[in-house]
Amino acid sequence: MLFVSFHGGKPGKHPLRNNVHAYDKNGKLISPSVLDDKDGIILDELRGIYLVGEYLYVANANRTQNSLLCYQGAGTSYRFVSKFISHEIAEGVLHPFDFSFDGAGYCYLSSQDTNLVSRFTVKAGGKAAEAAPLPPALPAQGRYLPGTFVASSVGNLCDMATTAVPTPQGLGYSAAGDKKHSVRGVLWTNGALYVVDQPAGKVKAYGPTGKLLGQSNQVESPVHLIAQKDTLYVSGGDEVFTAKLSKPAGDLTLTAIPGLHVKNGGGMAFSESGHLYIASRTENVIYKLDSTFKAMVFPCELPDNPEFLLHLDR
Repeated sequence: MLFVSFHGGKPGKHPLRNNVHAYDKNGKLISPSVLDDKDGIILDELRGIYLVGEYLYVANANRTQNSLLCYQGAGTSYRFVSKFISHEIAEGVLHPFDFSFDGAGYCYLSSQDTNLVSRFTVKAGGKAAEAAPLPPALPAQGRYLPGTFVASSVGNLCDMATTAVPTPQGLGYSAAGDKKHSVRGVLWTNGALYVVDQPAGKVKAYGPTGKLLGQSNQVESPVHLIAQKDTLYVSGGDEVFTAKLSKPAGDLTLTAIPGLHVKNGGGMAFSESGHLYIASRTENVIYKLDSTFKAMVFPCELPDNPEFLLHLDR
């Protein structure tokens, strides 16, 4: 079974309520509303979605929400538990995109509008969190938003004045033209936090102290990343890139999977049997690939631009 989050709200229109959808192994819609309604919670512009222990976490990028929500349930029905993280407890949480847990009591959350990765201490058994102390790798005497773990190379992106941290330690940022380009996917694996610096076209690796351990070669428009065994997978443009994860974490060499082209590749997920699911953000479809990355029959058309995928084998 696949859970799918969608882009949601359209500019100039009333926010489009876009719940998490569930699809079966054949690409058939099982449920258009995995998450229960809750007063005061607008399910719109949902992004990262992960099942950690007994809780399902979903990033809500709606401009009035700016939060990471916690749910509990089974099958295709999950009830609201709490606002796990929100802008109210950490000003840097603006237009959150992706998040990852390190298994050692921390959650890392990327926010597009402030172009940073925040770190939070997990509390209440996974139902709450608070901004973690600033890491040693941030330059001393700087001014940072609460919980900042990886800072932006451009400061003052919100109401609070902040210190810019030059690249490559800091994250690239571009506001040229109509669209802003900033941080995207994050993933804790291999003892490090891997972060997609989209403006730089690179994936960067940071250690537990926030120190930059290495980075990849430049590729076109990276957005999403997942890991399978000792390999990192990166999507975003029309190709899917892979890189072997070194031990300890360091530089990466991203290479395109030969013959695999997915227009504006989006969220990815592996099944336990090794099948790769990958969404096309603009074609509104999900592709299913076998272990050699050959296309399998999976007629799954979507009602909106897909963002993230979560595969459940139970």
